[in-house]
Amino acid sequence: MASTPRHPSPDTSQNPSSGPSLARRVLRRSKQAALRADAQRRDWRRTLRRGRRFREDYWKFLRKEFRWETSFGQRQPLWWGRGFLSRSATLYGLDQNDPRDYVSDVQRYTRTRHMVHPHLQDVLHNKFTFFLLMNQLGLDSDTVPLLGIHSRGDVHVFPEDERIPLADFLTERLEIGQKVFVKPFRGAEGKHVRAIRRTGEDGFVMDGVPSTFDEVRRWLGGRPRPMAIEAAVPQAEAQAALNPEATNTIRVLTMPDITRGKEPFIVIAVQRIATARSNHLDNWTRGGLSAEIDIETGRLGKASRLPESRELEWFSVHPDVGSQIEGVEVPFWEETKKLVLDAAQRLNFLEYIGWDIIISPTGPVILEGNVNSGMNVLQVHRPLLTDPRVRRYFEKRGVV
Repeated sequence: MASTPRHPSPDTSQNPSSGPSLARRVLRRSKQAALRADAQRRDWRRTLRRGRRFREDYWKFLRKEFRWETSFGQRQPLWWGRGFLSRSATLYGLDQNDPRDYVSDVQRYTRTRHMVHPHLQDVLHNKFTFFLLMNQLGLDSDTVPLLGIHSRGDVHVFPEDERIPLADFLTERLEIGQKVFVKPFRGAEGKHVRAIRRTGEDGFVMDGVPSTFDEVRRWLGGRPRPMAIEAAVPQAEAQAALNPEATNTIRVLTMPDITRGKEPFIVIAVQRIATARSNHLDNWTRGGLSAEIDIETGRLGKASRLPESRELEWFSVHPDVGSQIEGVEVPFWEETKKLVLDAAQRLNFLEYIGWDIIISPTGPVILEGNVNSGMNVLQVHRPLLTDPRVRRYFEKRGVV
């Protein structure tokens, strides 16, 4: 039987356009195309996120600008494009000074959140958490007494394991003449913070204004979120003399020196002083004063405050009570520096902290710590970025 002729197999090794080699090339090209498409999608998503953050950042910036109720003639829109609010342009004297030496408001509101790791920020944001932490550090300092937490109509009293109605707390636990501060767990710029002092059986003073028991109970009882109730710490005589109607606190900013093993150092310190404009709270954004403290000597310089026009005011004496400011020496200043640096070292994982300090008759007391250091209350005195240590750290954290 005749054999059927066999056709030779195609030599695919000599024909790269066919066979398995072609299939591999097509598969490789399709994978490369898919990878390019994925990379393009990631680029688009990054671009969209950057655009969204940019819009959110400048929207926040503009909200801050127009929260200041003034005429358009007082605003300085030419500085908005460089990231500075109108009042900051006046505070920093940007017409004469180099704006590159200052942390801008856009950087302050949007980038300084990177200074402390996001998963650690609640340690500073939450006043109750910070209170518990301070009591565990073993610092050579007293802590602000936490009297209780108001939540849902009751006050959880500390240190006792007890819960009582708000009305009973106000009438039975607060002694006549006793002053307390009521503040939310989270917040900045003194929002919803009230100073309350009991003056009689049914009499109170709230933020310097005479109030009845019912007014205090309605305000505190109407807060939708838990509120911390802290006992007012008595002040050293020199601190009280700055404004006898208020508690005048110190803000100290610490950060790590990244060229010296992240050893913390004090960047700047200011004395905050209450005024009638600030409702007898020392809050800067409400109209309180800020005087720089000489880090070496502890003496105060002239004080300033947020301007209501394009003119910056400076005060050697208090504009309301006439007390001396410039040249006054902060009591226990060496102890204050040691306390702050000790606390910053023990909390070095937080890196960037704005400390609030009360100087009591027996020494410094840590009130709270802040991620938001209140940049303009500090930079009104001098630009922070002229210090190489500050600039290096801000550059490392992507602020500038």
